Amino acid sequence: MPQTASPLRRLYEPDAYQTTTLPPSFWADSVGALPACQAAPTADTLKTDIAIIGGGYTGLSAALRLAQSGRSVSVFEAGRPGWGASGRNGGFCCLGGSIHSFGILAKQFGEDASRQFATHQRAAIDLVAHRISNWQANVDRHSDGEMVLAHKASRIEDLHEEARELSHFTDIKSTFHTADSLREMGMNANGVAGGLHVKAGFGLHPFKYLAALHKACLAAGVQIFEQAEIQDIDETPANVILQCGDCRITADHAIIATNGYSAENLPQWLAGRLLPVISGILVTRPLSDSEWRAQGWTSDMMAYDTRVLLHYFRKLPDGRFMFGGRGGLNATPDGQKKARATLIREFHTMFPAWRNIEITHHWNGLACLSQSYRPFVGKITSQQRIWASLAYHGNGVAMASYCGDLLAQHITGKVTIGDIGPIMGTPPKRFPFAGLRRQYRWMAYAAYGLRDRFL
Repeated sequence: MPQTASPLRRLYEPDAYQTTTLPPSFWADSVGALPACQAAPTADTLKTDIAIIGGGYTGLSAALRLAQSGRSVSVFEAGRPGWGASGRNGGFCCLGGSIHSFGILAKQFGEDASRQFATHQRAAIDLVAHRISNWQANVDRHSDGEMVLAHKASRIEDLHEEARELSHFTDIKSTFHTADSLREMGMNANGVAGGLHVKAGFGLHPFKYLAALHKACLAAGVQIFEQAEIQDIDETPANVILQCGDCRITADHAIIATNGYSAENLPQWLAGRLLPVISGILVTRPLSDSEWRAQGWTSDMMAYDTRVLLHYFRKLPDGRFMFGGRGGLNATPDGQKKARATLIREFHTMFPAWRNIEITHHWNGLACLSQSYRPFVGKITSQQRIWASLAYHGNGVAMASYCGDLLAQHITGKVTIGDIGPIMGTPPKRFPFAGLRRQYRWMAYAAYGLRDRFL
């Protein structure tokens, strides 16, 4: 372990990684303060069975399971718990985790593996639901599944194909709706040609859920350090050594649970394997009954559309409307100002009756893609004591919770690599020309935009 760690390398501008305050989200503004955590360790040394880098859904889920198994667990969060994607996301607890469909994954890994992955996705939703019930947590749960909306008539066949795949690979029910029946259901949005009701999942307040998970971890004896950035990690034959400021931490095992906020060199294995993408969310003031009726959207079902650069949205329990989408290509203040304007324009295009409704909150965060477009849960290649769970492709409420728990069971020997399966257990490769990921994403977004508009 070098005395001075190399600077952490990240893909975006520094504004994306400032850790001193929580982002100005509706979620942070509407939840009470989390129980106090410990500040970064000031002792020269610290010993723990398991060191976890990242205090979001993944890290805390792994910590909870490991502490319940009798391990001493220390979580190191560079900001505050909920600072990253776990406190910024849209609150969709739903199917997902890969950009690829079950059919595409079956061509690569076989139908049994694809069904196994579908089972994991359903179990992920069930885990979150069980926690909410068991903890009697008020997380503003609502929505009977989710609606996938064809944003033009040419995408209706995509919905029918998704229904066929759900029937073939899962036991999840789905129902197709025409544009007329969607309007009757109170789901009227400009340009929508039809919808598929996928009867799995629900919406929640992501920060309230994070707070409940945080509370459970503290009750189980997990040490949670905030404002505690890990600057270096190294494996020896006997242990893992981490550096946090002046504190040297030794652990039997370490878990990387930083997802889209990962550093390229913590550890070096991560370099070029992940592509964080910016997602932006806006929330309106509470709407009146007449304002809901004016647009014709009165349903509380969560929904997203079939665009590659998709939009996701839902009516919140307090009468506000949340609308999310791609959040631009850079994290500078000017870049995010432009991204906000674009997101508002897209919101007004889909929901024109609300052009004059005040938007009270706007924020952004990083979702995480892998080179393989699949999640990864397992041991880092060539390491024996360093593990990772990451890359949920925008579906982290359920999958991050589940994969963190699954990884913990894998470390303790209760779950095998066969139980995880090849779709989630195969490490992602590096992106081709990894140093140019942001540059060729510009071209990809341009192409996706044209496809969404014209095809």
